[in-house]
Formats: sequence, structure tokens, C-alpha cells
Amino acid sequence: MTEMESVKNAQRLFHILQAVQRIHRSVDGVSYEAFLADEDKQGNVVRCLEVIGEAANHVSEEICAANPEIPWAAIIGMRNNLIHGYNEVNYKLVWGTVQKDLKELEVRIPQIISGLKMPADFKVDQSTDEAADDVYGYLMKQNGWLPNDYAFDREEAVNPFKDL
Repeated sequence: MTEMESVKNAQRLFHILQAVQRIHRSVDGVSYEAFLADEDKQGNVVRCLEVIGEAANHVSEEICAANPEIPWAAIIGMRNNLIHGYNEVNYKLVWGTVQKDLKELEVRIPQIISGLKMPADFKVDQSTDEAADDVYGYLMKQNGWLPNDYAFDREEAVNPFKDL
């Protein structure tokens, strides 16, 4: 795997990690009954599971083969079921996934990222929610789509209408 392929994989893996962390922030300390009563929490969790599955679908076969303990096919399959069966979501299954399966991803994904051979100038703080954005900016610069001296302004990106 080339260094740039590693960077692309890192971006996808960071997306998985971000979505797992968002789910935890949304439901930590919440009971199953409270989850069922809160459509916003349900929507957030389902959306994050969709993101996890979509990102997993784009992780290289090499990474998947090297990490068979992660049920890549099941993760992608759940995403497909949530997307295409949106009117028949099994929230008991969703809750079980959140309570049991995501903890392993939260542990393994940073380990996988740490094992990737990255370019020497690639620096990202894995503990930040913005890590995937940092990887994206790096890729954009490497492909010549952004000047090397470009500095990402998070405030502008979050609120493009602040001056209106």
C-alpha cells in the first residue's frame, strides 16, 4: 500500500471513529427506553451507523484482510439495511450494536491508523474531532487542489453565512 493510499484509508477510518464518538456522546447515560422515546437520538445514531458502514465500505481490502476481527461485511450490511430499509428500522438491533459492538471499533480503529505507513509530513492529532478534516485538507494539498500554505478556517467552514 502506498503512503497516499494509507492517508485515504486513514481518512475513512477517522470517519468511522468520529461517528462512533458521536454515538457515544448522544447516548451515554441514556436508557433503552429513553432512546426509544427520543427521535432525535434515534436519528443521530442511525445516521452515524450509516456513516460507519459507508466509510467501512471504502476501506481498502488490504486493511480489511489484515483486520479480520472487525466484521467489515456486517458493518456494511447494517448500513445497507438502514439506508434501504429506512421505514423498518429495528431499534432493538441498533441499540444492541451501540451497546456491544462499537466499543471494539473505538479501540481497534486508532490501532489500525497507527499501523499505517504515512508520509513524513503527515501530522494529525487522532484525539480531535477534526482529524478527518485534517486528513482531507492534506489530501487536497497533495493533489494540488489547495495551495500548500492554505489554512483551513473552521469557523468559516462551519458558518459560511456569518457575514450575511
